[in-house]
Parts: sequence; C-alpha cells; structure tokens
Amino acid sequence: MVIQSTVTASLLAVTVLLNSLQPVLSGVAVGAGWQSIVAYINIACYYIVGLPAGILLGFTFDLGAEGIWGGMIGGIVLQTIILIIITSLRNWNKEAAEAESRVKKWGGAIAEQ
Repeated sequence: MVIQSTVTASLLAVTVLLNSLQPVLSGVAVGAGWQSIVAYINIACYYIVGLPAGILLGFTFDLGAEGIWGGMIGGIVLQTIILIIITSLRNWNKEAAEAESRVKKWGGAIAEQ
C-alpha cells in the first residue's frame, strides 16, 4: 500500500508541475497568434503519443491506472518540450512589431491612444 501511494504521489507531483508550465506556454503561443501550431501540437502529443502510450502501458504492460496516467504524462512532457523550443526560437522583437501593427490596424480606440 505504501509503494502504491508513493507511485501515485509521484505521478501527481509530475502532473502538477507539467500542468503549471504547459498552459502558460500554450497561452503564450496562442497569444502570439500561433493557434494552428498549438492545435497541431496538442493533437499530436495527446492523441498520437500520449493516449496510445497510456493504453500500451496501462493495458498491454498491465500497469493499470498508473500506466494510463504515465502515458498521458509522456504526451504532456513532449508538448511542453516542443512549446519551449518554439517559444525560445522565436524573434520576439519581430513578434512585438507584428502585434503592434495588428493593434494599430484593428485596435480601434485603443490604437489611437
């Protein structure tokens, strides 16, 4: 019982850590106008990597809920790594200039201030 609690607590700790970082990175990407990129990353990481890995670990390797949870953590890890790389490699001066031009074009009263 103690080992089971330790495994569950470890999975929960990793999940909380990743679910703190990943939404921030997704929000940055969506806020920068990369919605389609984030959508493709979500689909690939959750449905092509995480879910099959969870099914494989949970049912094929008979790890049960921990295996399913572990597979989904794998998908979140992959998504987080990809979003860190994309966010790190962007030219943020260029992104800021593009955002400024969009505000001037579509901002209405805000752009005039």
